[in-house]
Amino acid sequence: MRLLCILLPRILLLQLALLLASCSTVSSVNSFLFPPGVKPDWDSLSLYVDPAANRDFPMAVDIVLVSDEALAKRIAAMKAADWFAARDGLRKMPGGELDIVSVELPPGESLTLPGKRFSGRRVFAALAFADYFSGGEQSARLETLTGKISIEFGAADFTVHAKGK
Repeated sequence: MRLLCILLPRILLLQLALLLASCSTVSSVNSFLFPPGVKPDWDSLSLYVDPAANRDFPMAVDIVLVSDEALAKRIAAMKAADWFAARDGLRKMPGGELDIVSVELPPGESLTLPGKRFSGRRVFAALAFADYFSGGEQSARLETLTGKISIEFGAADFTVHAKGK
């Protein structure tokens, strides 16, 4: 009986060590303990369109949250024109990997969205896309920003600011 009391804990520790030594198990444990991606930590997201922006036409803006790593890489590589051309097809993808907030603001207008609208789920990318007549890159990564996020759309480009917590 005494031998069993000494050997049983050692056998259990050995089994645990062997279990943790396998790569897939370690990866699974790490994913469980430290989930991939980030949770946006925004108090608010404010959008402002300058009166001189976009040749005095309304500005289409998409805020895109992507919870699939491969899809995030693909979308992050897109220029705004590519995004807006592919958006409707990507919306139809099964799996709920995309959360898209689309707004259209006339020049001189602003809109503030509550940060809680974007919190709660882990994402691999949070991006802003603006549909300017001038074309170009017109996108920005947002997932690492915290606090009050402000996006200002100028005549031909936009800037992103964050007032951290």
